[in-house]
Amino acid sequence: MIDWILVILSLFVLVIIFIHRWFLLEKTQLFGKMVFKKGFNTPKKLSKEDHEITPKEMIPDSSSIDPKLKLKGENLFKKAELELKRGNFDEAEKLYIQSMAMDPSNVETYSKLGAIYLNQSQFGKAELIYRKLVVAVSNDPIYFSNLGLSLFHQEKYQEAKDFYEKSIELDNSRAGRFYSLARINHLLDDYDEAFRNIEKSLELDPDNLDYGLTLANWQLEKNLNKEAEDILNNILKHWPENRDAQEMLKQMREGTEDITKQI
Repeated sequence: MIDWILVILSLFVLVIIFIHRWFLLEKTQLFGKMVFKKGFNTPKKLSKEDHEITPKEMIPDSSSIDPKLKLKGENLFKKAELELKRGNFDEAEKLYIQSMAMDPSNVETYSKLGAIYLNQSQFGKAELIYRKLVVAVSNDPIYFSNLGLSLFHQEKYQEAKDFYEKSIELDNSRAGRFYSLARINHLLDDYDEAFRNIEKSLELDPDNLDYGLTLANWQLEKNLNKEAEDILNNILKHWPENRDAQEMLKQMREGTEDITKQI
């Protein structure tokens, strides 16, 4: 009698297992048909509009943020400002990020966070911040310049060049932007543009020692010895003890003497 009960129980368990597996199979097939019908198996061909990033997608409009969240974001921003003034960059960064989470529409939060990343040489993070800013605020030359700087330090020279040119297009009064662009031109072997831009930087800031030494060095590279000598002599008039200028003049004159001896 007990044997028959065991047999019946075993059959009952097998039937339950069979029904369960059948249900799973049917469910899987049904889901597969749904996926196929919805097109998940076929990649969507993106249009040009799908790739474009609008300011609203990057930094939302202020009117779309809940007033309570904006208030919380403002309070966190004020705390971050205090920490920044105290030089506590790590704490300021955390508070700016928290403020941004509450109110992602505050452009000033992105700007301060980007400046911290530049200060800490976190150029990849700075790039992400300034990419958002140049889309949201398309007429601020500082954002374009800082994005160019972020890209320059990551050796993304062509992109950096484009953004420096845009910053100069918006405001051509800063000598440093022309100097930075000249350095990029030089790295890209575009020497005509390099000379043009560094000469523009010296025109705007004629007493800048770094600009003068860099131009003289580039002139020596191109065997423009007379032009380089004039600049170096002018530098030594203002900075008689400058060793860089002294050494460059010495090497240039020694090279000239060697050539004379060979002749």
